[in-house]
Amino acid sequence: MSDPVGAKSRELAPGVIELFLPLPSRPTIINVYLLDCGDGAWTLIDTGVALEASRGAFRAALAERGIDPRAISSLVATHHHPDHFGASDAYRAEVGGSVFLHPLELERIEYTLRAGPEDMVRHSRRHGMPIPREPVEAPKPLQVWAGTFQPTVRVDHFLEDGEVLSIGKRRLRVVWTPGHTPGHCCFLDEATRFLFVGDHLLPKITPHVGLFATGATNPLGDFVASLEKVAALDVRLVCPAHGGVYPDHRHRAMQLIAHHDYRRREMWDVIRARPSSAFDVARQVFAWVFSDEANRFQAGAAMMETLAHLELLRVEGRAATEERDGVIYFRGLASRS
Repeated sequence: MSDPVGAKSRELAPGVIELFLPLPSRPTIINVYLLDCGDGAWTLIDTGVALEASRGAFRAALAERGIDPRAISSLVATHHHPDHFGASDAYRAEVGGSVFLHPLELERIEYTLRAGPEDMVRHSRRHGMPIPREPVEAPKPLQVWAGTFQPTVRVDHFLEDGEVLSIGKRRLRVVWTPGHTPGHCCFLDEATRFLFVGDHLLPKITPHVGLFATGATNPLGDFVASLEKVAALDVRLVCPAHGGVYPDHRHRAMQLIAHHDYRRREMWDVIRARPSSAFDVARQVFAWVFSDEANRFQAGAAMMETLAHLELLRVEGRAATEERDGVIYFRGLASRS
């Protein structure tokens, strides 16, 4: 691999360029990737957020590599989150290339653009979060992401699991990896065996996997199955959205599976001691998050992640649910193993 040019980009292999774009919160950098598809055409994997700092860094990286923005003929998106698809509307306006996205991600975009807070408030109360019954000034999903999320809703090609995208000389195999989001996809470059994983297989952190008011009903089960699916691939280099590239995808996939298995056992111990709501379990397992009362967003995320683990325990036959006074409680059952 060559040394970075400035600190904005580096070439991982001939015709494969990694770009580093700033984010307004942690993690503070997203890696997006440019692939030379021959005849002067390039494919971009993910976009960064729709903030000028990110857009400016993107333009500067193209300039230092001598790439005309109009040469980017395709945007292939791993998923819909702001750091991955947030600048896609600007991409449409400035470049006009084709957009590739899984149809379930477009569903999430359309829901986010129209939804109010009511679904999440109802969902959170039902799982034990003590939200007052009087009117609540909760933000809409779109407001949580502020100006970072300006997605296009015009998709030229809906991604299908296992298909091979022939873009010029590039052959990218689509690997559908639901879990972090319902339509998350990885892309395997068949020539280099580089796997572009978005948030699915990060080297240092675990992607958020939560059970929300709408969407997938067993996202953690989906995520674990996706890890097993990716572990079976023949991969030379993993190219993540956050953190450095690395070679051993199977080791990292098994680490993540083990992490979630441990977390699930930890929560199972809690609900075997006594029936508990997801909020009660989250306060025990993620106590450090709830110690900061001002950190409402992280507390909500921790509860949704807890709920995803509890639901998988229920699907596995290791937990049952009961409802009391409009709140769902999980009760641990004897292990089948």
